[in-house]
Amino acid sequence: MQLPARAAWWALLGASVAVVLAGVGESIGYAITGSETSALTELLGEIGLWAAMIATALLVSRRYGSSSLSRDYGLAFARADLLWGFLATLAALAISQAVVLPFSGTRFAGSNDQILTQQQGHEAGFVIVALIVALGAPFFEELFFRGYLRTCLQSRFGPHGAIWLQAGFFGLAHLGEVSGWANVSVVLALFFVGAVLGYTAWLTRRLGAGMVAHCLFNLLAVVTLL
Repeated sequence: MQLPARAAWWALLGASVAVVLAGVGESIGYAITGSETSALTELLGEIGLWAAMIATALLVSRRYGSSSLSRDYGLAFARADLLWGFLATLAALAISQAVVLPFSGTRFAGSNDQILTQQQGHEAGFVIVALIVALGAPFFEELFFRGYLRTCLQSRFGPHGAIWLQAGFFGLAHLGEVSGWANVSVVLALFFVGAVLGYTAWLTRRLGAGMVAHCLFNLLAVVTLL
């Protein structure tokens, strides 16, 4: 069953709810720890985002699809996904570095690893945030962008149009993670990473390989800070 393009509009509601729930989670974390950058604050904020993402995917699946995340979005894993994921990781790294390199030394250069760097010196906090980055984000973001959003857009814009559109939304979703003009390189790099992951999902017809690639890509950022 092909999901209709109009189902993609639910992403706007999902994004709005995600912002609200993330803010509530971060407020609770701040009230408990007194820190805006504590691991607990980050965790509760991410849980708010993830709750809205998966709720949107589930709602659309039940309203327009088969009520199965596997059939509607390709939420499945196979042994081959380990190899596909590794190859996709290499492609994402090569492309993201090629995009970021021209901005080196300029005000447009940036990195969105602050969520990790601000935990350095706090071992428990670093472990919690590393799990958020390497496990939580890959699962929920792949389900939302490469699963739900790409699948819905495909019925209107075709496979290639849907891949690039969801990649654009994926890049913009990370807008504001750094300050000022540095967002330019971050958003552009993640736009192309999103495209690589989109093509990975399309070619394999599953989200498993993209989740593996997303996990490895983010895990490299964790390892470089150890």
